[in-house]
Amino acid sequence: MIIVFSPLQREFIKQLFDAQTYEGVSFEWVKQEGMKLFFRVNPDEESAVKVAKKVIKASKYGASLNFMVDYQADV
Repeated sequence: MIIVFSPLQREFIKQLFDAQTYEGVSFEWVKQEGMKLFFRVNPDEESAVKVAKKVIKASKYGASLNFMVDYQADV
């Protein structure tokens, strides 16, 4: 599971990743808690963090968006 922390454009980020696959990593929306967006990833690897950062940075808001992506192993 990855967590995207973003104070702005959370709906945009949700749409960017929900039910999408980038570089062999599938993303599925799980929930939102405040400014945290939770996505289940398959395969569940830390490399999904790098893919998510790359995708957000390449998006139309990426250059100006303040965000952080973290990995959390599914329990």
